[in-house]
Amino acid sequence: MLVPQLYLNGACTEAMELYRQAFGAKTESVMYDPQEEPGTVVIHAEMNILGSRIMLSDFGGTGRASAESTMEIVAICADEAELRQAYQVLEPGSETVTPIGPTFYSSCLVQLVDRFGVKWCLMV
Repeated sequence: MLVPQLYLNGACTEAMELYRQAFGAKTESVMYDPQEEPGTVVIHAEMNILGSRIMLSDFGGTGRASAESTMEIVAICADEAELRQAYQVLEPGSETVTPIGPTFYSSCLVQLVDRFGVKWCLMV
């Protein structure tokens, strides 16, 4: 099993809330740094997003990721309505790489880099 790990450089809690709103994601566990203000710095968290485990942390990232990164998270949505709802939540502060529309391999797809620098491909 491969599980993506997102390093969010201090924005982990905010990102988890955004992904909860966008995908109805469930937080499975959160461990906070006991040396920091309670509930502020995430050492390790796990979420279930569209049936897949994603691990998240405030530590470990370089802050140098860009839209040209070699990785993106592909979210397979049940239908176009679900895709558009997730995109509407993720879109503020993001950079759209490929606008919403059909492709030869998907009836609806959009690629974006969210405000935390995470590259997403939402597709049906």
